Amino acid sequence: MDLQIEYFTDGTGFCEIDPLSINPEYLADFSIYERQPLSDGQFRFRCLLVNPCSLEKHRLIELLRFWKKVYIHEKQANNYQEYIKNNLAYILMHDEIEISKKTNTLIDISIDVVAKYFETNFANAGDVKKSLGDVQKLITQAIAFISDINSLNGIVQLIGHDYQTHTHSIKVGWLMATFVNFNKDLFIEEYGGNFKEFLIQAAVAGLLHDIGKVKVPKNILGKKGKLDNLEYIVVQCHTAYSASLLFDSGLSRATMQAILYHHENEDGSGYPSGLKQDQIPMISKVCHIVDVFDALTSKRHYKASKTPIEALRIMTGENPYIETLNKFEQEARENRRTPVTAIVRDDYDTKLRRLREKQMVEEEAKKRVEARTRLRDQGMSHCFDRELLQRFIFTINQSQGFDLSEFL
Repeated sequence: MDLQIEYFTDGTGFCEIDPLSINPEYLADFSIYERQPLSDGQFRFRCLLVNPCSLEKHRLIELLRFWKKVYIHEKQANNYQEYIKNNLAYILMHDEIEISKKTNTLIDISIDVVAKYFETNFANAGDVKKSLGDVQKLITQAIAFISDINSLNGIVQLIGHDYQTHTHSIKVGWLMATFVNFNKDLFIEEYGGNFKEFLIQAAVAGLLHDIGKVKVPKNILGKKGKLDNLEYIVVQCHTAYSASLLFDSGLSRATMQAILYHHENEDGSGYPSGLKQDQIPMISKVCHIVDVFDALTSKRHYKASKTPIEALRIMTGENPYIETLNKFEQEARENRRTPVTAIVRDDYDTKLRRLREKQMVEEEAKKRVEARTRLRDQGMSHCFDRELLQRFIFTINQSQGFDLSEFL
């Protein structure tokens, strides 16, 4: 692709990049430009480096540290994106790159990879294999960064944002890796001597835990208000959908367990199998804690985000209305008709009477849906393994971005 040595423009057509992100060991296939302002509001873009091979390594390192801002032409943006994917580990572990820039790079690349996985044609084994390979490559390159406690300073800046399936999945995979790495003693039997591979698989599980939502109708996933009972059941099917989509993927047993059982509750009131206590695999319990923590601290269409403190108060709180909550949850799962008898006395219009009776039943059903959500926020300690939840709080509290001392 032929590019000019010099351009005079308002800046359109150029993208700023961090010079420290360029790996001297990897000869990048793009030209680097500097930008100089001109008096008429235009800029002069002058090529600094056409061919990295023309410089000795030590000289290139000096220049990359000297340059504060550099630019690439938009015609080579795809080349740069491909370069980032292949050098993600270098960027994430670079001591001189700010953690905010590392986080933004990781999120951008991860969203691209996860979005493509969610768009995979699961009927084509070749497409599934390629997409899964991209996910595992991403995690393998990022694992040293996301499993480091210090990286949580980067995830703190994502707390409170709008809930998006792709971003949520990335944060869950990230927090899973950090927790597992910080609590190795819990997983000795699982990883059998190959801890790095187990760590990677735990992060992959977090990244793909909601993949089954591709089978849930978009009008339900994107609904602005609360879900009715039937919609609630459809969404709960996503764990089984995930397992079916990944059945022949070759993922480890622990990964599949985390994905299938990450909504099982400690008291047996969860789904899809109603497992409880020791019946629930350890990695699934961890995924459940991380999933709920991020869901509560994310902004939804129907409710504001919680702060980490508020979320953990709910997660650690005893629910005084547990019997009523379980009753409403059971009604929802079984899609029972709302138990209300509507009596409308109108001898003149049978159709009007039936319509009003239907409205009364629907109104009562809506109230019970709202009550279910409200009651759940009164306390969720029955959902989690108490020791694991305490370890999770202790783990993320090691980051400077979290102050959870009141729970310790």
